[in-house]
This record gives sequence, C-alpha cells and structure tokens, in this order.
Amino acid sequence: MKLSILTAALLAGAGSAAAQNKKRCLYNHHFADGTLIIDQPGSYRLCDDIVFCPHNNLDVESASDEEIAEAFDPIVQGNPKYNNNEYALGFFAAIAVQADDVSLSLNGYSIAQCREHALMQRFFAVIELASAPFTDGVGPHDFVSSTFTPAKNFKLTGPGTVGLSSHHGIHGNENENVQISGVTFKDFEVGAVSLNNVKGLQIKNCDIPNNRQDVPILGSFSAALQIRPYLNELKATNPGYSMTLGGAVKSVEDVYATLVNHIANVYKDVMEYGFIDQASHPDEHSLYDNADRVIDGPCYVFLVHGKGPAVGGFGEVQAEDAAALSNNVELLNNNAQNIKCFTNEVLATIVDGAVQNDARGAVMQFYNALDEVYIGLDETAGVYTYTGNANLDAQIMIGKAVNQGLLGDNVLQTNVNSVSLPLIDWAEGNNSLFAPSFRCNGDSMHHVIKGSIMFRVEDCQGFKIKGNTIDDVEVKSKGPVELCVDFHKGASFLDGSDRMLADLRGISVAAVSAFDDALSTGNDASSISHNTITNFKSQSANLIAGIDIQGFSEGVDIENNYVNLDSIVADVTGDKWVGLRIRESASAIFVKKNNSFLQGEIQESRRKLPEYHPRPAGDSEWPNNGCPYGH
Repeated sequence: MKLSILTAALLAGAGSAAAQNKKRCLYNHHFADGTLIIDQPGSYRLCDDIVFCPHNNLDVESASDEEIAEAFDPIVQGNPKYNNNEYALGFFAAIAVQADDVSLSLNGYSIAQCREHALMQRFFAVIELASAPFTDGVGPHDFVSSTFTPAKNFKLTGPGTVGLSSHHGIHGNENENVQISGVTFKDFEVGAVSLNNVKGLQIKNCDIPNNRQDVPILGSFSAALQIRPYLNELKATNPGYSMTLGGAVKSVEDVYATLVNHIANVYKDVMEYGFIDQASHPDEHSLYDNADRVIDGPCYVFLVHGKGPAVGGFGEVQAEDAAALSNNVELLNNNAQNIKCFTNEVLATIVDGAVQNDARGAVMQFYNALDEVYIGLDETAGVYTYTGNANLDAQIMIGKAVNQGLLGDNVLQTNVNSVSLPLIDWAEGNNSLFAPSFRCNGDSMHHVIKGSIMFRVEDCQGFKIKGNTIDDVEVKSKGPVELCVDFHKGASFLDGSDRMLADLRGISVAAVSAFDDALSTGNDASSISHNTITNFKSQSANLIAGIDIQGFSEGVDIENNYVNLDSIVADVTGDKWVGLRIRESASAIFVKKNNSFLQGEIQESRRKLPEYHPRPAGDSEWPNNGCPYGH
C-alpha cells in the first residue's frame, strides 16, 4: 500500500506518541525537506515551535554566490514530492492542506518562517488551504499540474501563534467552511488571512498585535530572485549568448554572475545586519533597500474576496453567478493593532500601449518614485540612453531570448513576458528616439493600488463584522509623482486616475449584499456592528475612512460602531477624515443612530447601476499586458 506523504512522515517521526493520541503531532523534522503536505483528513496539532527553514544547511562563509541564490529552490533540490508546477515559485507554504475535514490545533506553540527563508521566498503563506497557491489558469505560471484541490471543512484553533511570513499567515482559494479561532497572527507582511471565493468563513477571538516591521527589501529583490532561473536556463542551453547592454557587449554568463552576486550580497548583509549595507554594496542598496521597513505593496489584516486573486480595483458589481462569490463570512471579536503599511507606486513602462513585464511578471522599473529619479537610464543629454542594472539587464536579455524562441516549453513558463522589441532595440543602442512612458496606479507586480485596508470584504453575499477592535494603524506612503501618461485600467470605476497609495480604511466592503435576495433589515441583512476603530495616521492620504461602503452594495446594517480616527480631528466637511462613507452606488444601507462617528459621515447621492461595467466580480479582471497574476 502506498502511504501519503504526510502519513509516511508521521509514521517515520512521531512514533507511538502520535499513535496514542487522536491528534497527530507535528514536529520540526516534518518540515525539514520543505512544505508539509496534509493530504489526509484528520486532527493534527503542533508539538513544537515550528520554524520553517527547509534545507537550512547553507554555510554562508564557504558558499558560492550561486549556492546562496538558489539555496531554497525546490526545483534545484529536485525532491519528487514537490511538483514543478505547484512549486515553481518555491516553497509557497509551510503547510499545504489539500484534504477535507482537517483540524489543526496550535496547541500553545508557534509556526513561522525563518528569517533566511522569508528573505529568499517572497510569496508565502504559513498555511495554504489548497494544493497550489493559485487556481488553474491564474497567475504568471500554470501552477496546477493535474487537479487543484482546495481544503473544505478546515478548522484552526489556538492558543498559539502564526508568525513570520513574507506574505500571508493563511491563504486559500475556493475553500468551504473555514473556522479560525483563538489564534495570534503576527509578523506577516501582506495579511493575516486572505481567502478568495470562500463559502463559509468564521474568524473569531484572534489577536493581531503587529504586522512585520523590519522588512529589509523591496519588491525589486523578488524580481531578481524570480528572473535568476531563466538566466540560468539560458546559460545552460545557449552558452556564450550575448547582447549589447548599456553600450557594452555582455554575455549571459556576465549578466548571471552580476545578478547572483547582488542576491548573495543582500543575503549576507541582511543576515548579519538586518538590512543592506549601503557603504559596502551601494548598487544593491539603491535597487533593493526598503527604507520604511514594511511591505511595499498591499497591506491587510483580513481579506475576503470573490473568485480569483484580489489584485484589481475595488469590486463594483456582484457576479450574477453565485459560484463566483464568497458567502456566509463572519469576522467576530478580533483585536488588531500596531499595523504599519507602505505602498510603493511602481511606474510601469509601456510600449505601444502594453505594460512591460518580464518572464515572471515583474514590472520593468525605469523610475524610482520614492526618490523621484530615473533607474537604468541617463536622460541628461536630452535623449534617453540605456545604462542598465542587474535587474534590467537580466529582464531584457531574457525578453530577447524569449522573443527568439530560445527558452522553450519547460518548467520556466514565459507566457506573461511582454518585453517588446522596441525596448530591446533601445537597450542595445539601436533606437535613439525611444522615450519611456509610464502607466501609474500599480505596484511592482502591477496590482492596482488601493491603499491599505485592515478588514476588506468584497464580492460577498452575507457577512457579519462584529465586535472587532482596530487600533494604531499608520500608512507611511508618500504622495504620487506626476509622470503618468495613463492609469491602470483596473483602478477605481468612479475615477480611473484616483491614486490611493496613501489612503487608509479600517473596514471596507464592496459589491456585497445581504445573506439572501430579500434584503430584509432583520437577521438576513449583512452587518457591521459593535466595532471600535481608533488612531489612524497617513500624512499623504486623500482619504482616511473608518468604514467605507463601496460599489453596488446593498442590504447592510451599520450599528453601534465607535470610530475616532484621530482624537484631535473633528468632523470637518471636505477634509480627508471620515468615520463612515457610503458611496453613491450603494443602496439599502441602514445606518442606526447608535453609532458614534467622531469624524462624521458621508452618504453620496445614489447612482444607477450601469448597463455595462468593465470588471464585474468573477470575470477576468485583467487583459493581456495588464497584471500577470490575473492572466
């Protein structure tokens, strides 16, 4: 009889102690090879503080740059239990639950990434509630080798901690009946819990004392990590391949060596100092250093979304197909505080109307909006001359190789590459008339910028957000720059040029409805009640809202909430502060008199439902050459 991966691991390591206990024990050695795959129903519990650091035997002093750069790559390690499709972006989770009827008790222990893995694996969930991080056909890669298997009837209980994660504490798609209670979430970068198209969710009595606030690098470092395997493949299959970059002929071996040297230098610095040493490695510092030390993209506590990744603008209209909607969602009696956020607007280079993405979907960056300087080019002579850097040289070389058909059909899929011939010609010095133009309102993966939202529920039928506390939230984003020729097409339906990078919302719901079509004001209505939202800060924001009702939302009761975003800010018409905002698209929103909104309320004039909207919930949010994670 062939044993499942998890069953074999438990029999090998847990011994009689697990056999005598109905809840099977999980220890650190179960994670030594990589992601622990739970593919059998049952009850499990942590019996150790788990630090996820697979194959952590790297000797930095003796390791080559390449050995450091590929240290945590499951494809390089070649373990057959990790399929090349599902694990193409690395070990995407500590635990992947791909079975129904699984319960996991933290049992007073913690589970988290190690610092090394958090640096080198930039897309990660401590617990992934599926066999893959994306559904079939979604994302910058085909992540499903045979069948996408989401978890149903999953229960996670505390006490205990879901800790350090470079992305999420818990992430999932297409799940049903998820219960999370009594858990502490801390040191996540993007969000504590993020679920798309979940049917039945309850998160209650959880504590969120802080998100991660010592992030050393920007999304550009992730781009370096993800383009490296492509260069390595080109080097192996086409040795000596070369092109002119920045006025000099560079071979693939040269470009690869520079890139892995940058990666290794960052790794060594961060492991020793916690940040990139500017004096020793100025080029790496200018490319990758995160001065604000918090995630440079989306920032949430809880995110519930309809079908597909939540990378577009706010939902406007619910899908007619109920299968594309989340439903029956409860966020109850949770306490979130000390959350710091920062959105880095990455101006996306466009050529002939197309965003320039590399083979893994990262945006080609030619402008630093934080320092307001160009990157990888010189414009001082009145023309734009390509000078390059480690990332751009790699991205452009791979873009050219893809256009030449040199990187074929293998694990390194190239379907999202959009690096165009005019840009390549310019980088090679053959197009002196080329001038970059930029599309704004996106981050490093060209996800639509929506600001920071602590509790976000969207494309959902039936929810209850009750008894939660959200306190001490700060957004560090600066204001936008003015180099845009147009704006991300997935942005706000009301105003496509609305750039929300510094905006802050406590609770935001969009394209939501009551538990059924009756839209009664009784038990069937969705509700936001008995929540306390206090102490918000964002210097460059256009909007700081306690509760925001967006899109064509209907059938929501709002009662007994206390919102005081800043104790020294009063209710002043026209300022950026608002306790409750109800957008003009919403209807049947019932605001009881027992709320206390110290910064006031805004209820916009009602607007009729349009006959056509470019992005109804559940449809494809992205055309080609938009965000690659929605292809």
